[in-house]
Amino acid sequence: MKIRLTILLCSLIFLKVNAQNSNDLIIKDIDILTMKSSDILNNKSILIQNGKIVKIDDFKKLSINKNAKIIQGKGKYIMPGLSEMHSHLPIESKVDTLLIENVAAGVTHLRIMNTKTPQLPLKERLKNSQNTISPKLHYSHIIRRDIKYTEIQFDSLMTEIKKNEINFIKLFSVASEEVFDNLMKSANKNNVIVCGHYPGGIKMEKVLKSGFKSIEHLAGYEQITDEVELSKTIELTKKSGVFNCPTLDWDIMAKDLQYPDEYKNRLVYSNAPKKYLDKWEIEYNKGMEKEGIDKVLLSKEKYLPTFAYKQKILKKLSENNCLLLLGSDAGNSFQMNGFNMYEEMYNWSKAGIDNLTILKSATITPAIFFNEDKIWGTIEIGKSADLIILEKNPLEDIRNIRTVEMTIIDGKIYLKKELLSKL
Repeated sequence: MKIRLTILLCSLIFLKVNAQNSNDLIIKDIDILTMKSSDILNNKSILIQNGKIVKIDDFKKLSINKNAKIIQGKGKYIMPGLSEMHSHLPIESKVDTLLIENVAAGVTHLRIMNTKTPQLPLKERLKNSQNTISPKLHYSHIIRRDIKYTEIQFDSLMTEIKKNEINFIKLFSVASEEVFDNLMKSANKNNVIVCGHYPGGIKMEKVLKSGFKSIEHLAGYEQITDEVELSKTIELTKKSGVFNCPTLDWDIMAKDLQYPDEYKNRLVYSNAPKKYLDKWEIEYNKGMEKEGIDKVLLSKEKYLPTFAYKQKILKKLSENNCLLLLGSDAGNSFQMNGFNMYEEMYNWSKAGIDNLTILKSATITPAIFFNEDKIWGTIEIGKSADLIILEKNPLEDIRNIRTVEMTIIDGKIYLKKELLSKL
């Protein structure tokens, strides 16, 4: 009886191991951008099991299961998937399209900064769905000006946020300095991330020292006109460990900086399906007709100095090794969810940011923001297999980021062309 039991247990163990190995994925002979440094691991192979990276070595040194799926990577590049750190969810009927767009572009993590869709039901739906194509979402609780909680009331909110496994609080606006103080005291006490719009009317120094984790759109900084004061503010930003998510492409498209004809050179323009372009062209022509080209050009001319100053602020933040997050804030014409990350990267490059910093701001730095850098954000043994395969090296030219051909999330493969055909 004991012998039969032993044989049965061994058989079950064999079947379990074999079932796991049947899901093995090997990316063979590829150049690896680990995002730990600018160094590239040339012609190496990656073994993925159960959604994790388990070995990086020469192909011949890997233990290969006969059922393993092998992707030929010769002449191609692999890096961690992109993290879109400023995205707005549309109405529920359009959410799945946004998710597919992001995965097609190579986005494997997405920070929700505003939404027209209730997040908890979406969270539950994605948790129970095996077929929905989606990046890994980082959910938010949004606070607006109508919230006037005491510290005790915020404590109750923090308890609820933790219970529902919400990842952070996004501050859209704040009722008063007192409410901001109550919020930050409670958040710090309960170890909950607070980030978002710069709370107007509160001194920059106070915000930077408060525990506020990331500021969107370079708000607050662009109001500082004195060079010495700006330098001191950036120094405090670094010391306080505050992240910045500039969203330069929002400025470009919301302020018509690429109109009347430069928009056709956008990286998104060459990636988007024709029906998207047709829709945007109709919107564009209506806007031009309504506003008039002279008015558009005048508005553009007035805003260009502000935009140039924002580029300067971003460059100074980078030069001082401040923490930067890549977020595109898509939503206007000629902006496409996921693919707009390419635009934002190119905008940073034109502002003078080096390519490694840009790529880190879309990979490992977001993981650091969420205190999850031991789990994802670089290509290392033990980390989640959230990866993208590209035809060209984005460290050489940041515009090569548009050559993403495949996205891998927890070891599951998505081809860019196939996903775009679904849109």
